[in-house]
Amino acid sequence: MEFIYKAKDQQGEEKTGDIQAPDIHTSAQMLRKKGLIVISITPKTPPIGIFLDRIFNRVSFGELVIITRQLATMISAGLVLSEAIDILEEQQSSKTLKKVLLEISQDIKGGFTFAQALSRHPDVFPRIYTNLIKSGEASGKLDTVLKQMANGLEKDREFKARIKGAMIYPVVVLSMMVAVMIIMMIFVIPKLTSLYQQSTIELPLPTKILITTSDLFVNFWWVGISLIIGLVVAINRWSKTLTGGIFMARLILKIPVVGKVITNVALTNFTRTFGLLTSAGIPLLDSIAIVEDLTDNQIFKKALKDAYLGVEKGLPLSSLLTASVFPKIVSQMVRVGEETGKIDEIFFKLADYFEEESDHLLKNLTVAIEPIVLIVLGIGVAFLVISIILPIYKLTTSF
Repeated sequence: MEFIYKAKDQQGEEKTGDIQAPDIHTSAQMLRKKGLIVISITPKTPPIGIFLDRIFNRVSFGELVIITRQLATMISAGLVLSEAIDILEEQQSSKTLKKVLLEISQDIKGGFTFAQALSRHPDVFPRIYTNLIKSGEASGKLDTVLKQMANGLEKDREFKARIKGAMIYPVVVLSMMVAVMIIMMIFVIPKLTSLYQQSTIELPLPTKILITTSDLFVNFWWVGISLIIGLVVAINRWSKTLTGGIFMARLILKIPVVGKVITNVALTNFTRTFGLLTSAGIPLLDSIAIVEDLTDNQIFKKALKDAYLGVEKGLPLSSLLTASVFPKIVSQMVRVGEETGKIDEIFFKLADYFEEESDHLLKNLTVAIEPIVLIVLGIGVAFLVISIILPIYKLTTSF
């Protein structure tokens, strides 16, 4: 991202210019290192432009997987890194990715390491990606690290695709239910209400509830939307605090079946990421810190932070992966890895194990959701039928 800065040097002379950095905080640090006193820093692209650019011109995870595999193949074949990136850049149809690869190639030719060049594009290459490349360059095993990354990313992509596939049915059905309900409340029920108002019969309780709900939809829809938006924003902000994050994480993990699926997905991501980091030769403490940074779930985040502090004091990692957060198999397998010196292989095996468990749970979840959705649909339809038919029945019997 490019920023325009205004600063003063040690002699008090005002300086202005452009600087490239991941964010404003980093750009300020870079300017201070140059001995400048920062006055102001503003994005060169307006905030709304940055937001739209991130939505429409972002590099997808699938594109990242493909270029990693292609780069791994070319480097293994003996091509020079800058030449391999130039070939990748020429092949790209995405303008955003083409521009990023061109800038990376220019940075490498200008004396940057590959990891340094990647770190200038944090929106495209996540922190773990850059750290793995840095480790591969330091150890002289960049081709091996790229192959491992490509394999890991491909497995991750397949896993995410299976999760999305399992969620399509319930999401589509629930969306259709909500759409039908809104149409009924806004267009159908008000017409029936005008018919009932012309009669003097006492309306049944279900019909009164339906009419009141319809009136709220028609006349006070803006209140409902405001309350929903306000509630979502409030919950989102609270969940970002330590207390709120832990509470929400515990609440989600306690949901029957769903909580188990989320736990297994988190464990799959955790173990695979850890396996990639340790196999690339990244020190254990650094690996824990990176995984903690990448984890969104506050319960796992706190457990990894405690594990980091424990390992820093000299305790084995296996003794710190508490059973209250991680299944017993994790600590047992990690202990075997520590004793045999093959901790990276153990984490990859654990990732495969939790991925298989997640697949089984997702299938069970899909099977369990179908009858639940049918029951909810049945109750909704029954309520509508009773609410509409009962007054009509009363009207016909009153004559």
